[in-house]
Amino acid sequence: MPGRKPTAEDLTTFKSQLQAMLGLISGDISHLRDDLASGGGEHQGDEGERYFQGFNLELLQHDESTVQELLDALDRIEEGTYGRCAACGVWIRKDRLRAVPHARNCIECQRGAEAG
Repeated sequence: MPGRKPTAEDLTTFKSQLQAMLGLISGDISHLRDDLASGGGEHQGDEGERYFQGFNLELLQHDESTVQELLDALDRIEEGTYGRCAACGVWIRKDRLRAVPHARNCIECQRGAEAG
């Protein structure tokens, strides 16, 4: 079931939520980069250190991808396309946008994309 076009108030709320998420993730990225640059500290040179660095690198890559998704969502707000499914064009339900404010697709299209 398709949603409705977000109101100006909805857009303000989603924009604030996206900006807050962006701030949190940017802080995480900075922390992860510092950990990777320092070599991770107490596990230096052992198997635990290699695991720690690999794990941090995966987190960093995921966070950087999420930052781009958040920035893209903020762009969609400015362009007036925020909340419209990129795949089928229907309005994404607000409950989905509340859960995943940077969502590009309605839940049905997202499930289809993930199924492969």
